[in-house]
Amino acid sequence: MTRLERLQAILIHLQSKKIVTAQELADRFDISIRTVYRDLRSLEEAGVPIGAEAGIGYFLTDNFHLPPIMFTKQEASALLLGAKFIDHLADADSKKNVEWALTKIKSVLQTDTKEHINQLHEHISVYGSNSNTTCDLHLQSIQKSLAECRKAIIDYSTTNNEITTNRKIVPLSLCFYGFNWHLIAFCELRNSYRDFRLDRIQKFTIDSESFSRKTTKQ
Repeated sequence: MTRLERLQAILIHLQSKKIVTAQELADRFDISIRTVYRDLRSLEEAGVPIGAEAGIGYFLTDNFHLPPIMFTKQEASALLLGAKFIDHLADADSKKNVEWALTKIKSVLQTDTKEHINQLHEHISVYGSNSNTTCDLHLQSIQKSLAECRKAIIDYSTTNNEITTNRKIVPLSLCFYGFNWHLIAFCELRNSYRDFRLDRIQKFTIDSESFSRKTTKQ
């Protein structure tokens, strides 16, 4: 990666997050802290409005936006591959959103890259268990709960649906493994961390009570 490419990558990284630390940039781009400071100064000298808070990190002002970004064939292919997995494993709303996002991405691709992606699209498939209807009902609400750091109340059933318990939980992570979606959360009923399979969650309601991620870390 040339220095110009690194400066562009740092700028993209800054725009992708609210606050970025110098150490985070150093680790991300495998450079020294001194080089990070030098690169940030270069961006400022080029007119990029970078703000800083002592002991917290760096950020871009709210009114700064990058122009449309060009994707390489490899980057566009990686996005297509991810979209294929989402189309097969996610809920209906996520599929629709990804389809629109991919359409927007294709609109800014160069002609040869666009043709490359269209060819790949016809020859990549994902097989296995599809996301079931029960999971579809809850994925959007769970994502909202995670993003807004709000507790949730669930009705959770045992393997054979013999017993259903009502629980208040602190959602921590949504993951997919073993051909099923799982919600990792702190269960206030059991007073411990639990792994909830989404296809066993009969009802999911976002609670008004919020939580801090710092207090849920072990």
